[in-house]
Amino acid sequence: MTGKLRADDRVLLLAIPHRDELAGIARVLMRGVLVALGTREEVDRAREAMADFENVMFVETALDKIPWREQYFTKILVPPHLEQLLRPLALELDRVLAPGGEIVHQSVNA
Repeated sequence: MTGKLRADDRVLLLAIPHRDELAGIARVLMRGVLVALGTREEVDRAREAMADFENVMFVETALDKIPWREQYFTKILVPPHLEQLLRPLALELDRVLAPGGEIVHQSVNA
């Protein structure tokens, strides 16, 4: 999955994966940014685990109210367990997705 990312991508993760996956994505985004959404507990754990990465941010929020400006993200990564929410979240995801950006379905092994 990280092969599809460019160094300058602005990536939104709809869930916070394991630290190894986060670190792998962050390393690809040398000039980009990675924003991951989760619960307060997930965000707190991830912030501690990823403190050595300056291009990663974690936000506690509901998926239908992403607190970000419009048309910002060049990629939105959707884990398999959230794919059923794509239709209800379509307007919100379209709002934060940059023109020419894409929604990427993460594989189970990503």
